[in-house]
Amino acid sequence: MSVPFLSIVVPMREGFSAQWLQALLQVQGDVEFILVHPPSVRPESSNDNRLLQLVSPFMGEIAQRLNGLLNASGRYVLTFNCDEFIHPEVPALAKRYFEQFPDSWVMRLSKEEFPYGDTAALSAPWEALPEDLTALPICRKADNNLGLYEAGHMLEIPIAPLHHKFDWSCCWQGRRDHKGPHTENFDKKVWVNEKVQAALQEVLPGLVLFGPVKYLPFWCLDRLLGLGLQAKFYDVAQPEQVIGYKLPQPALLRVEDNPPEFRRRGRFYLFAEIILLRRFPQYGYIRNLIVHQIREFPVRAISSVGRKLAVKLPGKSARANQANA
Repeated sequence: MSVPFLSIVVPMREGFSAQWLQALLQVQGDVEFILVHPPSVRPESSNDNRLLQLVSPFMGEIAQRLNGLLNASGRYVLTFNCDEFIHPEVPALAKRYFEQFPDSWVMRLSKEEFPYGDTAALSAPWEALPEDLTALPICRKADNNLGLYEAGHMLEIPIAPLHHKFDWSCCWQGRRDHKGPHTENFDKKVWVNEKVQAALQEVLPGLVLFGPVKYLPFWCLDRLLGLGLQAKFYDVAQPEQVIGYKLPQPALLRVEDNPPEFRRRGRFYLFAEIILLRRFPQYGYIRNLIVHQIREFPVRAISSVGRKLAVKLPGKSARANQANA
């Protein structure tokens, strides 16, 4: 059996859009689609032999995405969510990219965000993609990279600065070493799958607490795997190694905002950092992450309580008004 060029892994949820699946299957090229459903779902069969549908034994982004990644057989792998629409020519573009930039580990997709329910924009025709990516100008870390990127340059992605030492000032003023063109997260990027599989084998033992007892977070795989992969292959002799590029517009991914009742919230990633520290204790960058997350915990907790009270109080007020009527 031939190895597909690209594996696309998507953790699914119940009641996903039929329009989304139809658009996904319009993606062209030598690709396998791995859709990982929550335990309660029995997926419908499909005539597209590129489609592999799995049912995860556990519910949650991290369990479902892990299940899909461990089953990915392509030379390259890409993950995104089941409410995000991908340009149908991304596999062909990725093939050109890795041929023209053979030392790259990753190709970061450009994206465009839309309000919830804007189906016309999400289903609009896609723009043509460049043939020769080497003809695009590149902006580097030392440049005014944000302005140049928006003007059509490819943005250089250096490896995360894991060599940074632990900074005690993180305790009172937060971390600063996350600022820059490097990437921490794994999602919405095309990665070399050989490196992904090696990184998975490195970080998965970190989920074992002791003996047969494992901790499986509901989320946080995005940063856990993104930084875990870079830590696995980090070369101290090349602290500013370029591992890939972020492609400029036109958009390769269309992202629909969440419904109003499910607004995006900041997530607490401390458990991901602890797992990383267990596997890579030599990197001060990860220690800075942990201290910053602990520092943010009271703020996140108060914010969470405030949101819950804001939801409950209007309901109580309405019932009180009805009782007094």
